[in-house]
Amino acid sequence: MSEPVTVRVWSDFVCPWCYVGLQEVKKLSREYDIQVDWRPFFLRPETPPEGLPLPAHIREKMKDPNNPLKVRAAQEGLTMVDRDVIPSTRRAHQATEYARTQGKLEPYHAALLRRYWSEGQDLWAWETLRGAATEVGLEPDALQQAVEGGHFEKVVDDAVGEAREMGVSAVPTFVVGDRFGIQGAQDIAVFRQAMERLGAKPRSAT
Repeated sequence: MSEPVTVRVWSDFVCPWCYVGLQEVKKLSREYDIQVDWRPFFLRPETPPEGLPLPAHIREKMKDPNNPLKVRAAQEGLTMVDRDVIPSTRRAHQATEYARTQGKLEPYHAALLRRYWSEGQDLWAWETLRGAATEVGLEPDALQQAVEGGHFEKVVDDAVGEAREMGVSAVPTFVVGDRFGIQGAQDIAVFRQAMERLGAKPRSAT
């Protein structure tokens, strides 16, 4: 039996295209045997705990129903709430790394993206992080204690530093099978092509 193909994805929770990209990963996982490795990235590393106001021009663009992002999200069946504040994602990334150690990386990451973009929750709030933990079967007290204790601060900072050294400057960035780089939330056809070039067989063909 062949090994699953690793799909590494650098993303940040405040990136709306990362939420769209998650849907393409879900489709790909239904078609191929893949192992998804979500990696942290800071789009706005300077964001304080209280967050930053979303620039007016971006706010207006996000509210335009003809915005390509809104159109694509609608095609994927996603609800995207309008945001006025960009939260710090440091806690969210650290909590996600804790989830990784407990074997819950993928569901926890997905839960936070949904809670932020579809439900309008605050990524800095413990209520959001703990709620996602409970949702995916993690112990919320253990998660909060690990993050508050700083156990995953260096893990996240090192991973973000590694991404920048690799030349990752925008998210989502996908690396399929350690060979093919895909930037942006491309259509599923682009991912299928990468899998074919790797010689991966669709699940129905295995």
